[in-house]
Amino acid sequence: MNPRIPYQSIDQIISRHASERGDKAYAISAETGDEISYAELSAVTNRICHFLASRGIKANERIAVLSDNCLSQMVLYQGVQRYGAAVCLVNCDVNAMNVGQILYDVEPKIVLWHRSLASELQLIAKAAGVENHRFDDLPVAGAENEFFSLVAKLPITHCDQLVGGPDDVTLINYTSGTTSKPKGVCCTSAGYFYATDSEAVGFGFTESDRVLDYRALTWCSPQLLTMTSTLLVGATSVLAKKFSVSHFFDWIRKYGVTICAGVPTTITMLLERPHDITKDDLPTLRYMTTSSAPIAPETYEAFQKRYGITLSQSCGMSEAGTMFSNDPEAPRRGTVGKPLRNLIARFVDEDGKDTPAGVEGELMVDGPQMFAGYLLGRGEIQPHPPGGFRSGDLGYMDKEGYVFLTGRKKDLIIRGGVNIAPLEITAMLCEHPGVLEAATIGVPDSIYGEAAACFVVPKPGHTLTVEAIMAHLKPRLSEFKIPKSVSFIESLPKTDRAKVSKEGLLKYWQEHVQAH
Repeated sequence: MNPRIPYQSIDQIISRHASERGDKAYAISAETGDEISYAELSAVTNRICHFLASRGIKANERIAVLSDNCLSQMVLYQGVQRYGAAVCLVNCDVNAMNVGQILYDVEPKIVLWHRSLASELQLIAKAAGVENHRFDDLPVAGAENEFFSLVAKLPITHCDQLVGGPDDVTLINYTSGTTSKPKGVCCTSAGYFYATDSEAVGFGFTESDRVLDYRALTWCSPQLLTMTSTLLVGATSVLAKKFSVSHFFDWIRKYGVTICAGVPTTITMLLERPHDITKDDLPTLRYMTTSSAPIAPETYEAFQKRYGITLSQSCGMSEAGTMFSNDPEAPRRGTVGKPLRNLIARFVDEDGKDTPAGVEGELMVDGPQMFAGYLLGRGEIQPHPPGGFRSGDLGYMDKEGYVFLTGRKKDLIIRGGVNIAPLEITAMLCEHPGVLEAATIGVPDSIYGEAAACFVVPKPGHTLTVEAIMAHLKPRLSEFKIPKSVSFIESLPKTDRAKVSKEGLLKYWQEHVQAH
């Protein structure tokens, strides 16, 4: 790990950029072209600070924001952190029951919600029993913009009543909770700063960059990539409400985008509906990231061949931010890259001893960018374990320091006492020329305890059979790893974070395989 740079608060960062590059765009709406300059960001976040101070909000107290992607959401995120309180961006795609539980556990002092929020979620926001206000897409006063009409009456000068310090909680992110109750991941101001510094350095950000993102800002990854790494270096974010196959390349050209966020699903969509465009038609674009899930080697190669756009694989989690990334100038296929500079990463065996280079173990991470702990509810925080956090990821580090992930420890299929990594089977499935996407999970087996069940999405125009898939797998896998069943489906069920939903696959298996 490289020497740590001095900590900077969000207040210091915004103040510096407002002074040095006030007229430059901090954020642009991809759909409308509306902009917020660094000077405007400083002015409106100062007003938010005055508002929170007038309510007597203290360090570690929480402000909840319920919204889909918009410029106001970005401003609220930075404004609460600039003041020194903790912000919780609540994902509005999760069901109403989870939103209510999250607000109950977070105990926000104020709830802010977008006026287009579903009516049942508006009721939940209002039922939280605390001050709440609606807002619109843009952080300006208006008839439908109650909150920003309130703060528009306050000074744009710097607030001298800021609270909080490096060790106070500034952010609470909720994991997707696909198989259990979502967990609140608490991050301190210092932890968040060092996670941001890791990201900006690892992805080679400069003040000249324009970063396009369309992923929900309630995820940790776009918070770091889009909202705060750009802020740290004085770059510009281009934010879309959602991914659009038809508008994606137009946005890159229109706004001179240099870096695009990506996930395997969107990359696959761009291959399914190909455009007559190559890297030569996008002169400003440096590269596109891919994260959130492993990308199949065949998909990677097909995208490179079709578009010629560099894909840089990375990997992270809410508890540690982005942990590994490839050098965007020379990415390597198959690896998630090297550890970022504020992260200590090692692979360990069951006894906690380091595994040698090339030998699989469980990923353990530590360092200044780590989370503070889990919010257990009603203000109680369980600190992360001292000495390192066991991530549950299986993999290894080669002699050059590149990290390769092979699966999830809790995803292991235990068949007759033998461990099977689902990712290995999935990788073999994706090598079949007729397979678009695939997934593997463990299902109950009366003899061996568990068995592998595979789910395959055929490529358009391809007809697949179970026999053909089995014939493809048998020469490539040991006999005990051969799946018990293969199901063909139109699309893989996904979580709100674009990851394959194990719960959704298990439900499909129970209804369509087990029941018959």
